[in-house]
Amino acid sequence: MTRTTFPPALWVLIGGDAVSSFGTGMILPLNLIYLHEVRGIPLAEVGALLALASAVSLVTVPLSGVAIDRLGARRIYVLVLVIQALSQGALAWAHSAATALPGLLLLGASIGPSFPAFASTMAGLCPDPARQQRAFAVNFTGVNLGFGLGGVVAAVVADVRHPASFQWLFLANGLSCLLFALALSRLPNMRPAHEPGSGKPGYREVLSQRGLRNVIFASLVLAFTGYAALDTGLPAYGTTEAHVTVTVIALSMTVNTAVIVCAQLIVLRVIRRLRRSRALAVVGLIWGLAWAILGLSALPGPSWLRVGCVLAFAGLFGLGETFMAPTISPLINQLAGDRIRGRANALSSATYSVAFVVSPALSTSMIAVGFGAAWIGLLCAGCLATVALAVGLGRRLTGAQDHVEAAVAAQPEPVSA
Repeated sequence: MTRTTFPPALWVLIGGDAVSSFGTGMILPLNLIYLHEVRGIPLAEVGALLALASAVSLVTVPLSGVAIDRLGARRIYVLVLVIQALSQGALAWAHSAATALPGLLLLGASIGPSFPAFASTMAGLCPDPARQQRAFAVNFTGVNLGFGLGGVVAAVVADVRHPASFQWLFLANGLSCLLFALALSRLPNMRPAHEPGSGKPGYREVLSQRGLRNVIFASLVLAFTGYAALDTGLPAYGTTEAHVTVTVIALSMTVNTAVIVCAQLIVLRVIRRLRRSRALAVVGLIWGLAWAILGLSALPGPSWLRVGCVLAFAGLFGLGETFMAPTISPLINQLAGDRIRGRANALSSATYSVAFVVSPALSTSMIAVGFGAAWIGLLCAGCLATVALAVGLGRRLTGAQDHVEAAVAAQPEPVSA
């Protein structure tokens, strides 16, 4: 593989995102603990507040796609980061459900649009397919490293007996957002150039392209079988079905991050020789195996075996993530092109917003009533569905669309409708 270099502006974007992720890593695992144990808000109310914040993104994400295509991704991204900073300041001084609500609404309104804004900015700064694929991989490594280090800082600083320790973490995260916004404001704001007579772009145009539509649908399935299931499903299943401690759950996330940081650039070399549709199928296979191993942790056996299954799940899940990061976003951006890039990225991001609203309730309710094995079975079936979608996608994409090396040698062709 020939070594690709990035322009300075792209390094600013990747580095700034890593710093912002460090700030997010300090508070992301602590939102529920802070609101419930530190501020004394009843657990049911905290759950409702967090669900409402996720639901808000279902409204703001599609609006952000339109704004990105009209005003430029960088401009929208700066606005999103400023709103995130304001949300952290509001949460730092929240003392009740009523005072926490504005901060959580601002957080929900900004988190969803941050992903399409970032992906569109990345694609605009790095249109070359080979560099873009590597850029998404390098960024994913930096983001996970930031999350991991931020989590370590939170573990050292946070103390439920001292609310100020949480307040400092929230304010530090807000500062990281503002620093990233300041650096980002110096980058070019590339707006898509619309040809005269081509008509106004819209979401209908995104969904009318069969290949692009299939990738977005695959991203929906991955959202339900991936992060949304991991976020609440792993702690619930691990503690109630596998009977492992909270310490093991925390350690599993460390294993997950370590695998990503160590393996991402190695996996990238493999992906460069694969068709993107096949890399997507690999994600489904790896995640399906990972969920099956987590399911085995509930079987009768020694505690070390149950712990091993949980940690193996986390490691395999991280390996699947390293195949997904350089695949989904670069493929969506290449298929969409400049004209509807913001809307395409917004629809992809909206799939995760939907999953994070539905999946926590689904996973916790099924596990609570003793249907944990059925929940694992649904996830494995979803992963196999991803494999089937990837195989079908490979038949609909041209060589330049499906393979980075071919895309370097030829201009991307339009997706067949």
